[in-house]
Amino acid sequence: MMRKRLAVFLVAIPWLAACAAYQPMQFEPVKKAAAVAPKFSQSYYYYDRNRTLYFVMRSRSTDAATGKPVDQIATIRVFWRPKGGVTTLDPSALNATFRYIVMTPDAVGMYEGAGFVRLNSDAGDGTFRARIMDGDMRLTQASARFVDTLGRARVNGYFSATYNDTLALDMWLGAEREFFSRSLVSKPAGPDTQPTTAPGGATAAPTTLPAGATP
Repeated sequence: MMRKRLAVFLVAIPWLAACAAYQPMQFEPVKKAAAVAPKFSQSYYYYDRNRTLYFVMRSRSTDAATGKPVDQIATIRVFWRPKGGVTTLDPSALNATFRYIVMTPDAVGMYEGAGFVRLNSDAGDGTFRARIMDGDMRLTQASARFVDTLGRARVNGYFSATYNDTLALDMWLGAEREFFSRSLVSKPAGPDTQPTTAPGGATAAPTTLPAGATP
């Protein structure tokens, strides 16, 4: 009986380790606070002629405290060739920049940062899976009523996206337009300015078109 229990335990160890290792993308404040793990309802990607990958994710929920709608958007740009002088302990990881945006009816904010992404799929796959490692971000733009609940945060975890040039590009550009149209009265977020509302933001427009696309 003891041998059977030991055998079951040994078989379960790899399964438990795998479950613990798989963690959806989340933003963990450097100062002790609850991590934020958005559950995106839309997630698409495309790649350009240089094989740079663009991921855009979006969700809408309702704030339990205020009853107001909250839009969250995350964009990740992964460079196919690592930048010189920047390294990570994982040689298979590529450089990436990202933005996390939070928008409510009366406040918007944008977090920006950089890190590394390990690819588990190939460009053009129907579903692309990847993992962010050693990411770091902070609030860079916010409207006057935005409350910064994250501060500086670490970014880690897995994410996935569906390949769709049209939807991905439309969401990327649309997020940028929506953020800036709703933040006409925004102010830069720096060490001497403390925003006063919840996170929100938008993404920057890609500098190149998707593979095969024409201006």
